[in-house]
Amino acid sequence: MKKNTQKKILAVAVAAVSLCGTAFAAGAVTTRMIEANYMNIRIVVDGKEITPTDANGKVVEPFASEGTTYLPVRAIGEALGKEVTWDGETATVYVGEIPGQADSWMKLLPPYEINKWSKTYDGSNLKEYMTVAGKDITEGVMLQDRNGISFDASYALWNTDLKYSTMTFTVGHVDGTSTDNATLEVYLDGELSTSYDLKWDGAPQTITVPLNRAANVKLLVVKSDLHSQAGYGIYNIAFS
Repeated sequence: MKKNTQKKILAVAVAAVSLCGTAFAAGAVTTRMIEANYMNIRIVVDGKEITPTDANGKVVEPFASEGTTYLPVRAIGEALGKEVTWDGETATVYVGEIPGQADSWMKLLPPYEINKWSKTYDGSNLKEYMTVAGKDITEGVMLQDRNGISFDASYALWNTDLKYSTMTFTVGHVDGTSTDNATLEVYLDGELSTSYDLKWDGAPQTITVPLNRAANVKLLVVKSDLHSQAGYGIYNIAFS
């Protein structure tokens, strides 16, 4: 078993230590010597032990001092599915949402209807994502139909309420789903407006669709194979 060790360290405000290597911006800081006890502290989150690391992947060991245990904020936040942000100008650690920061369109205007097997990701839980072209996407919609019942089952519908002139998004095949080509159809107020060919092995496409102040917009994936379980991800969504 690892022996307890004790040593004195110079702490430039405790937040810097807890953030695992995050530097402070220039300005007034308080420095003091503290006695840190390293005792092989384990961190278990929801029954699963984690190894805390900094932003560069370097392992950072928790320690105790004067009856208080200090844990790396970034590792704990990410283990709980929360993004951790450091604001050097105000010396503030944000876990989760940042007050006053503009939300993504997946929070501002999420689709109000999707088919049963499709799924939305609003970025609130970093552990939930779809992977497109090797990139993990935490905000977007995965359009998929696992029933093989109808060609038009994979869709998402937005209520745009006559407010927007364009919708921009990126679409690509979701890694790990069936390798099947498809067509993306765009419906405005229930009428087919335009369509795009989707290749399962092609690069993700960024598309801007004129909405013409439509009341609603529907993105529908039509697969070439009725019984395919191919999934296509819609992300980087923005309305203007």
